Amino acid sequence: MGEMGWIEIVLFYGIAIGFGVWQWLKMDRMLKQTRAEKAAKEAAEREDEGPAA
Repeated sequence: MGEMGWIEIVLFYGIAIGFGVWQWLKMDRMLKQTRAEKAAKEAAEREDEGPAA
């Protein structure tokens, strides 16, 4: 019966850590996408300006 507490702890913290890692990976993907979009936008703006005369 004493092992039931450990099973509960492992399950709870396993789910909590798994959710945290999932959120971290999701945020990392979103940041990379946002940075890529920003870089593409800046490159397009530089291209539209043309050479400085």
